Amino acid sequence: MAWITRICLTLCMVIMLGTTVPSTVLANGNDLTRVTVLVKIENPDYFWQYPFFGKQLDRITISSYGKTYTIAASSDSEKIEIEVPTDYYLRMNIQLQNGGATLQSLSYSSKHRIRRSDPTMTIVLKAPEPQSIKISSEDFEATRS
Repeated sequence: MAWITRICLTLCMVIMLGTTVPSTVLANGNDLTRVTVLVKIENPDYFWQYPFFGKQLDRITISSYGKTYTIAASSDSEKIEIEVPTDYYLRMNIQLQNGGATLQSLSYSSKHRIRRSDPTMTIVLKAPEPQSIKISSEDFEATRS
């Protein structure tokens, strides 16, 4: 009986490997949807001068499906095209960089699967707005002038 179990186990593994290997084959050109991503930078003069983690950005890189796109400093917008397998989610890794060092890395995944009917999206990047000074102390109370 043990040899029957081994044969069944071996056959199950062969069937399982036979069905999973073809699914890992890369998609051909007909299975890809070209997504146009417009990256807009709100108030670019302020954005590129803002000290993210104490340093100014000199570029932004966006990586998706094996390709990397670069947005140079002082740019106000960039249009990139990413080929995504149809009915897959768009995944991107956005890196804020200074001098080759990554200051912050943001991962993005689309909420919906990519369809051929609406292959465009817009990403807006902006620096934090300056905030007014706020003082709180138990010894003093705020006065208006």
